[in-house]
Amino acid sequence: MFEFSYPWMFTLLLLPLLINKMPWYYLSKRSALRISFKEDIDAVNSNDDTTNGVSRASFGEKILLVLVYILVIIALAKPLYIGEPLSKEISQREVLISIDLSGSMSTKDFKDKNGTAIDRLEAVKMVLSNFFKARKGEKIGLILFGNAAFVQVPFTQDLNALDHLLSELSIGMAGPQTAIGDSIGLAVKMFQDSNVTDRMLILMSDGDDTGSKVPPLTAAKLAQKHGVSIFPIAMGDPKNAGEHPIDTDTLQEIAKTTGGKFYYAWNSEELSDIYTQIDKLKPKEVKEITHRPKFDLFLYPLLGVLFLLFGYGLVLFIQSVRERR
Repeated sequence: MFEFSYPWMFTLLLLPLLINKMPWYYLSKRSALRISFKEDIDAVNSNDDTTNGVSRASFGEKILLVLVYILVIIALAKPLYIGEPLSKEISQREVLISIDLSGSMSTKDFKDKNGTAIDRLEAVKMVLSNFFKARKGEKIGLILFGNAAFVQVPFTQDLNALDHLLSELSIGMAGPQTAIGDSIGLAVKMFQDSNVTDRMLILMSDGDDTGSKVPPLTAAKLAQKHGVSIFPIAMGDPKNAGEHPIDTDTLQEIAKTTGGKFYYAWNSEELSDIYTQIDKLKPKEVKEITHRPKFDLFLYPLLGVLFLLFGYGLVLFIQSVRERR
């Protein structure tokens, strides 16, 4: 679709007609030779009318002047080509995933698709990889915690890079302890710079808090204050809990305080199903932005003017060369 930014500029097309109808007089203070036989000279030249200014131009030159004037007016009106509408969906939800990398995550009480025993971290990688593929358009961040919590991946929509960094995680890289409270506090800090309305933290752990500087329940109250919903996922068979069994009571209280929900995953199928349940429980809100690209076209009538003037100049040059010969 074409349109003009300044369509009122086309009123200037009437300007030459108005000027032509107005009583303009040419006054000159220069001395002039007055002759009484001008009519005889005009008769010899077969011209009974007074000729001066533009009226002395040839028919082709007049056409050229009109075309140049029209093209300049079109350029001043600033023609635009408006393309087809382009829509982009922007998710109003940001998701943080906090993963426990303590030593107990090496327990092999999960199984892959082939029935082979795998450790808890491998099960997390497998499920999250599929989870990321369905999160197109969302911003997802990744927090790791052990002795302390740190940001592995800030909020990003580059889910391929996120999946690559996820695959490089290893047990114990954050230390042997479990700092659940610190991971929640770090998540709240990341969400403070966010302007989305839906803030979700998925907390995955297979033990209790053994090394946080901030108690988990205190951190949960801070999260609730900043509108962060926490969905704790306790992982693994309780029989293989080891030295520090899963503190389900604290995780349930965290979920209750922040308006989230507590889940318990005993195997890979349950873990995968939990992520489906979370997505149904809090479906993402999408804001659609529509944009129609605009392309300026004023350059083309100006190029037409240059082409016409160059062509006219070339014709005059050729005529002058012929006259010299």
